[in-house]
Amino acid sequence: MPLSLHDVLYMIRDAGSLSGLPMMVAGVGLMIFGWRLWRFCVVLSYGLIAVGACLNWVPPDLSPTYYAIAAGILVGAISYLLASYAISVLGGLVGFGCVWYFMASILHLQGPMGWIISGVAFCAATAMSVLYRNHMVIFVTSFLGAVLFMAGLTAVLAVAPSMYGTFRSMASTSAIVIPFMVLVPTVMSFFYQVSEVHRLRAE
Repeated sequence: MPLSLHDVLYMIRDAGSLSGLPMMVAGVGLMIFGWRLWRFCVVLSYGLIAVGACLNWVPPDLSPTYYAIAAGILVGAISYLLASYAISVLGGLVGFGCVWYFMASILHLQGPMGWIISGVAFCAATAMSVLYRNHMVIFVTSFLGAVLFMAGLTAVLAVAPSMYGTFRSMASTSAIVIPFMVLVPTVMSFFYQVSEVHRLRAE
């Protein structure tokens, strides 16, 4: 069964506050220097997608951990070799995931119609990634950095039960909380990286 929001929050909390600090540092690094490390971000993204897919869908009696590790390494290696194409597909996957989350969690539109609309969003986002590849690289790295930073911050907040409980309650009762908390640093990072690239090109 796919992981729910509660499962993800519990996993982050159980990882401990010490694991949150490296995630926050890595997230800030990607939000500032992500466009320089875009190949690494592509490999990391596809590896995590493969790991998550195996952990979600491989039956427990078949040792999904081993399948997840093998799939993560294999898919990550393929994405490295085909990085120029993989970044465009990754942009499509980000668009698909955002639209699917919006349709399912906010509009409560599921079933064939939700998948069709999400599929159209995937095609549109992939096309935009091909046309505006440099900007999509910056957007994807900004998004990944924001996700890592917020995950690390959640792990750090877990040491304070009252603050963690408030955050978990807000995230559970409103589907807008998590996207908003990820969107704000993503947008800030995107404009910062774009301005940095333009500055370096001008010099």
